[in-house]
Amino acid sequence: MTTNDSAAAAANTDAALTLAARQGDKTALNLLIGKYRSFAQTVAAGYTGVSLEKDDFIQEAMLALLSAVYTFAPDKNASFKTYAGVCIHNRLRSVCKAQAAQKHRPLNSYVPLDEVELPGGADPEGQLISEEEANDLNRFFAQALSPREKKVLLCRLKGLSYSEISERLQITEKSIDNALQRVRTKLKRRLDS
Repeated sequence: MTTNDSAAAAANTDAALTLAARQGDKTALNLLIGKYRSFAQTVAAGYTGVSLEKDDFIQEAMLALLSAVYTFAPDKNASFKTYAGVCIHNRLRSVCKAQAAQKHRPLNSYVPLDEVELPGGADPEGQLISEEEANDLNRFFAQALSPREKKVLLCRLKGLSYSEISERLQITEKSIDNALQRVRTKLKRRLDS
């Protein structure tokens, strides 16, 4: 198999996994996150901020990666890795701009996603996330989050802005921010226990 054949096979696999993840296949989602987790962390490592820590940038990069899974269009002639990289860079640039404008003070209370111990290490070539841990995390979100928190989180992961979420769910931007803060708090409590 040539290098071009290997790249094409990886692109087809990523495209199939993104489609499956969008249809609710948690295993496909976990495979993609496991495969590109260290890539997202590497991109985040290149960003610094006065009031943001490394963990804040990593969390934003992971959220952008999740959003990329749900918005990737395989028919646009770009690999998932390229698309995810653009999504991550764009989100991190937005965070830096917002920080500079001091518009989003809640960023200071983010729970770093890398505190979540995901098996598979830093091998970007596809160490699999334990299905049992993924199911446990899915159960946690299903039980711990309110319906509003789930809706807001899903919209945010899809890359919607506060104003877009407000319009879609017919709630105020303050309610959106409060829901996301509660999600972070619940996740932090789970991580600390």
